Amino acid sequence: MAILLSKKRSIDRNVSRRIVKMFLIQFVFSLCFFTSIASGVTQNRVVSLDFENVELSKALKSLSEAADCKFIFNYDDLNSYKVSAKLENKSVEECLDILLKGMPFKYSHEGELIVISYKSNDEKKIYTVRGVVKDETGMPLPGVAVIQKGTTLGAATDVDGRFEFKLTEKNVALVFSFVGMKTKELLYDGSDKLLDVTMEEEVEMLGEVVATGYQTISRERSTGSVTILKAEDLGKVQSTSLVSKIEGLTPGLSTYGDELEIRGASSFAVSSTPLLVVDGVVMNQALSSINPDDVETITVLKDAAATSLYGVRAANGVIVVTTKRGSKEEKLNVNLSANFYFNPVPKISYMDYASTSDIIDFEIDFLKNESLYQSNPGEYFDSKNDPSAYKNYTRIERYYYELYKGNMTQAEVDEKINAMRKNDYRKEAQDILTHTAITQDYNLSLSRGGKNSNLFFSLRYQNNGKYLKSSSADKYSIYLKNELDLTDWFKLTLGANTYITKQEASQAGVTYLEFMPYERVVTESGNPVYQYKHNFYHSMEINETEGLEFMGYNLKEEMNKNMQKTNSLYVRLFAHTDFKLLKGLDLGLKFQYEKTNTSIIQYDEADSYLMREMVNRYASGSVGDFEYNIPQGGHRSEQHQNDEYFNFRVQLNYQTTFAEKHDLTVLAGGEIRQDANDVTYSERYGYDDQKLTYKQVDWLTLSNGVSGQLVSSLQTKNEMLQVSDVKHRYVSAYANAGYTYDAKYSLNASVRVEQADLFGSDPKYRYRPLWSVGASWLMTRENFLKDIAWLDMLKLRATYGITGNVDQSSSPYLLGSYFNSLYTQASLTDILTPPNNMLRWEKTSTLNIGVDFALISRLRGSMEFYRKYSSDLLANKTLDPSLGFETARVNNGAMRNIGFELSLSYDWLKNKDWDLNTTFTAANNKNEIRKVGFTPSNAIDMFLYPNSNYLKGDAFNSIYAYRYAGLTENGDPSVYDENGDIKANEPVRNINALVCAGQLTPKWNGALTVNLRYKTWEFFTKFVYYTGHSLRNDVTPLYSMYSDLNGSLHKDIVNRWTEDNKDTDIPAIRPGGSNDQEQREYLWKYADAHVKSASFIKCRNIGIAYSLPKDLIKKWNLQNVNIRAQVDNPFYWAANNEGIDPESFNANGGKRTDFMMPTYSVGLSINF
Repeated sequence: MAILLSKKRSIDRNVSRRIVKMFLIQFVFSLCFFTSIASGVTQNRVVSLDFENVELSKALKSLSEAADCKFIFNYDDLNSYKVSAKLENKSVEECLDILLKGMPFKYSHEGELIVISYKSNDEKKIYTVRGVVKDETGMPLPGVAVIQKGTTLGAATDVDGRFEFKLTEKNVALVFSFVGMKTKELLYDGSDKLLDVTMEEEVEMLGEVVATGYQTISRERSTGSVTILKAEDLGKVQSTSLVSKIEGLTPGLSTYGDELEIRGASSFAVSSTPLLVVDGVVMNQALSSINPDDVETITVLKDAAATSLYGVRAANGVIVVTTKRGSKEEKLNVNLSANFYFNPVPKISYMDYASTSDIIDFEIDFLKNESLYQSNPGEYFDSKNDPSAYKNYTRIERYYYELYKGNMTQAEVDEKINAMRKNDYRKEAQDILTHTAITQDYNLSLSRGGKNSNLFFSLRYQNNGKYLKSSSADKYSIYLKNELDLTDWFKLTLGANTYITKQEASQAGVTYLEFMPYERVVTESGNPVYQYKHNFYHSMEINETEGLEFMGYNLKEEMNKNMQKTNSLYVRLFAHTDFKLLKGLDLGLKFQYEKTNTSIIQYDEADSYLMREMVNRYASGSVGDFEYNIPQGGHRSEQHQNDEYFNFRVQLNYQTTFAEKHDLTVLAGGEIRQDANDVTYSERYGYDDQKLTYKQVDWLTLSNGVSGQLVSSLQTKNEMLQVSDVKHRYVSAYANAGYTYDAKYSLNASVRVEQADLFGSDPKYRYRPLWSVGASWLMTRENFLKDIAWLDMLKLRATYGITGNVDQSSSPYLLGSYFNSLYTQASLTDILTPPNNMLRWEKTSTLNIGVDFALISRLRGSMEFYRKYSSDLLANKTLDPSLGFETARVNNGAMRNIGFELSLSYDWLKNKDWDLNTTFTAANNKNEIRKVGFTPSNAIDMFLYPNSNYLKGDAFNSIYAYRYAGLTENGDPSVYDENGDIKANEPVRNINALVCAGQLTPKWNGALTVNLRYKTWEFFTKFVYYTGHSLRNDVTPLYSMYSDLNGSLHKDIVNRWTEDNKDTDIPAIRPGGSNDQEQREYLWKYADAHVKSASFIKCRNIGIAYSLPKDLIKKWNLQNVNIRAQVDNPFYWAANNEGIDPESFNANGGKRTDFMMPTYSVGLSINF
């Protein structure tokens, strides 16, 4: 109790009694009153005072002293109110009327005292203000200060953006303030409806919120390396896949080759694909599977501070997807869209195939230079007709065989051959097999908001067009999410996500390259022309043998056979709850269940070439007494796979602001999950798809081998029958704390401890924590920078931490697979890997330093420098063979990634009619292997398998090559061996003879995007670039056997070295199957002279969109109608000068793939 006494008077006894009486009354009602007593009230006394935003208690104290009067009041009640007033020649009553106006207080006279107290219950009403604050994308904003204007009454929003506090009056202004957002005022009218407040971003502050999956914080308080992509960013590109939409938008995130990778590879054994998190929980699906129309934001977490809470799965970075919520309005919001994509058939000309005429000339020359044919044509043809190893004939070989036998003259042979020069089986076959792939994509979404619920529902159908006419793919997607505010303290979110996919594709292996280009598929009248994969003359005999199957093959007949049907059902069910325990403290529970059922069934018809050939191959006996070891009829194979994932998380969240400048957020929780997978394989022969019957097979006989009708040597076959079951369990605990002072200085720390059945039994490895720390400084809030007009925002940040990776194929225990012996039926075990009780998770430490900035209200950007060091990597290690294993996978490797990232965005124009923005991103990554305990022993392995064979000091996924020494005088390729000696036509296997000629992964990547708007017209284009990597040129193979010859012969065969053409860099091509020929191929193909730059710049998208005028569509009760068109990949530039598109190429294999044709799309979206 505080008592204010006038110095001029004393308290008489009557007044003392009144004070005691009032004290008892106040004590009973509140137990916390303090009393102030003035010496009396002089009603006729006038005062002049000036108050500017001072506490009401201090104003009354000043009035008491000025008016020489006595007040009694509660300090705690009055301290929460501030007043501003200018009092000139006012009486005490007039002063009180002014000071208490709009306040929940009244004054009364108690003798010489003036008592300030709450208005009586019939005079006052308590109003409960409730609401939710979100940004422009609909994401909740935590930590927003909500106060009654002119007072300190209010609250801060919680992690879900919600707030609630009491007021004693209505029709007052509420002020909403948040770092990075424009301050907003809202008039509160006293209603009890939920306030839905949207705050606008301050451009210069880059005021997004960062959703990590565990918490949502403001961008300014975040210390980690984060990129946020909003729905409007993703909507620029018209595509069925999110991977295409995000390309080039996030520095450090590469989508090269449709493979996602953040800041380089971090493991030898584990995929570099980032972890996918949807609405706060890990989703065990690919990013490309998510419906883009369901996505509100994508947050890419790149450094340890942002990802460490995810533990041993976060070393590759994390992609957090936040799905859409119901609309803000209570009325139903409907969106419809239809998109169509047209993919032309890839052009054959890109493949650099030789012409039919050149192939014919080459084949004739090849045959005439074959050593056995030159010396004795009869023996050559006898070798092709050898019953123990029949060889097939090309048509030209058959003509020369007939010439040898005297059935044709040379003139007749030449006439037949010349007539074939105009044929092109490749083009004819492509026209029969393929067509323009047309993809259809339809979307419907419904959303509705309300006081206590928020519903979003979407339905999608995709018909994914395929080039092959026999293939099809359909996908149905359903998504439902409903947020329920059941009480003031309990929020429940329920949802379901379902994908249904159906695919069908022929497994007949039909291709337009299988036969020589001079052959025909059909006659002029459309009748099939049969080709023979098996020896032509032996096939003719089989065709005439009763009891055996026809051996002819026709692409058009086979293209719709051997169909494989894949049906997949994915279901995700999730429930999130949030309990408000105390002010600033809530408890969150998240549960998710995922299940995928995949069924792959292939039916091979009895009349398919696959089954006809197989029946003949394994049919033993003779005419009239054939034993069909593979029964006549069809064949059905099945694969069934079930994947189940459980995830449960409990988490406490605490958030508070104290002393106005200190913001603290703390979370702690635990998580358990289980991954389970089972697969079964089975097959049935002699299958009748109408009667659903099948026949038994003697697999013991087939496993021992039978002498069939195609070759006299024994042919073996084993049953495809397998069952596997894998299950893993994980448990973890984690905590995170963040502190911000004065909205300028932020600190963050997190820790997580993982336990899993994958780790070894050594405790020092099982309980090693993953952790991170980070700090940031928002420099533009400092006084010494506030006067710099052109500097809108400048923020420095730094983080360091350790994340991890886990390889689910490794185990601390001895791994093996069981099987039963065909001979004894005894159970046997095939040992797969040795035990490793020191197995532990791979760890990656990351140092990140970044700066975010905004200048002249137009330029925004960020720069990042990082160093990632991955250690304890699982890698092969050479073992003593006496242990039973030559190699084992152990924690025995390390690699380092150092990089730089840049993002710049500039607004050239921004007004009512015009918007013009350009955005540029760049990312550099330098990868180096720092430690490996395994040294490859064979140079060929380093060429073929760079992901498994590497050397310390090189980049992971390097290209290794011989040092090329040119052609010898005989036209043979030669290289330098490890001693510097020139070698040709012999093996060079020592790895010291190799050089690292480049790497397959781009060192630099990024994009330049341009966005232009004029009124309701929009134009968009994006250029992407990838540079710093290499590829092997597609040099011509050195064909050495007739079986190598088909429609894919390289055009450079005409430039090959010959006695008449020695001025060339293409080696001689000589027939023969010796080991020397194989060495020639290696020395030629894998020479460093053929390693070229894979750098390129490509125009990825050009799009235009038009929104119909609002005045027009209002007549149809529509909110928005948008029409758009786009072309993808219209042109590119590549540095290799070989006409190679690096995205249509196998870089390590040196082979061209189907050309990435320009794709055309149109779309329509309607909102009502």
